[in-house]
Amino acid sequence: MTEDFDVVVLGAGLAGLSAAVTAAIGGARTLVVERAPVIGGSAAISGGYVWAIEDEAALRREDPGRYQRHGMLVVDGYHDAIAWLSGFAPPLTGVERALAGRGHKFDLPVLLAHLTRALTAAGGQVVVDARTEELTREGGGYLAKITTPAGPRPITTRSVVLATGGRQADPDVRAGLVGGGFVPPLRGNPWSRGTGAALAAGLGASVNTANTGFYGHLFADGAEPLSPVDYIAFALYHSDHGVLLDPAGHRFTDETRGDHNNAMALAAHGGRGLLLWSEAVQRAAAETPFVPGSPRLDRWAFSRDRGGHVGVADSVDALPVSLDAEARTRLGDGRVFHADVVPAITFTFGGVEADTDGTALDRTGTPIDGLYPAGADLSDVYNEGYGGGLCLAVVSGRRAGRLAARRTGKEAERV
Repeated sequence: MTEDFDVVVLGAGLAGLSAAVTAAIGGARTLVVERAPVIGGSAAISGGYVWAIEDEAALRREDPGRYQRHGMLVVDGYHDAIAWLSGFAPPLTGVERALAGRGHKFDLPVLLAHLTRALTAAGGQVVVDARTEELTREGGGYLAKITTPAGPRPITTRSVVLATGGRQADPDVRAGLVGGGFVPPLRGNPWSRGTGAALAAGLGASVNTANTGFYGHLFADGAEPLSPVDYIAFALYHSDHGVLLDPAGHRFTDETRGDHNNAMALAAHGGRGLLLWSEAVQRAAAETPFVPGSPRLDRWAFSRDRGGHVGVADSVDALPVSLDAEARTRLGDGRVFHADVVPAITFTFGGVEADTDGTALDRTGTPIDGLYPAGADLSDVYNEGYGGGLCLAVVSGRRAGRLAARRTGKEAERV
């Protein structure tokens, strides 16, 4: 028997739950479909910082890319996102600097629990370990063919929110980001395999695979993550104080733009490189949390003891590479720590294209009524820089939930 809902949300991460709670509290009969056996997505394994860049000028400095089209959505929505989340669970910190912006650290597992409670209290439903096999148009809405452990569950709905978390868990996608030479490690949700983009493409939506930007960090080659804690333990955040070389021994990027941007630059340069940093940088990185509230970890030692290709030289002169004067000055007179590095991919920036209101676009640029990408399924929020993923999830998810509820005649503006 086919069930009917006002809104179906594909994905139960922070973007999907933000959309679902907004729609359900606004009066829409809402169903969340999650491919994984548990909710949470990438948010559940993140560091918990909900942050954004302060203003448009700072956004343009961080991300001047041609495909950065929706970054102001996050900039403008930051304060509302913090206030909304704080209504469910207060942040663990005050305002702290975070990468290119500022934000608050939240206890994400607790926050996700509160969001799920709010959803079900408003009459919404969540089904996990469920595959969306097919999404087709039917009448003025959609037919979703869902398979659960209990069997097929066909669903009709007026609106669909795509919040499946991006495409990074697909090895072919990750290989494409570095030119196809190898498959970089995954540093994110292993269930985000491009389902949202594939379903949207089947409906004629435009998917921008030309945007090869991503959020990620440098890992020592050979260090294989075994749990989400490793995503933090292996990330060489201090590369902004180092010297990054390609296999030929040449510098190719401004390392001071941050490790997340160094990872993208390395990917665009073939994906394999050598990172060097001074003894002073090593000491500071091992003794100081990357951001307040995060763990204090010696990431070089973690990588060494977990199979990473790392080492230490007695001095710059002991390195098997030639360095310019600026690089030698940066590395100092003491020991030089080094790692063969690769980019580890957290989530992709290319996805389902949308108009400025948040409705998916077809290949001619025409809006597809009732189809709303959110979170990492929304293309072109970033391109050559990064302005926050959790804030993006909340802001784009809530917008999608409002649009979806409004299409059913429900009013979600008050949520």
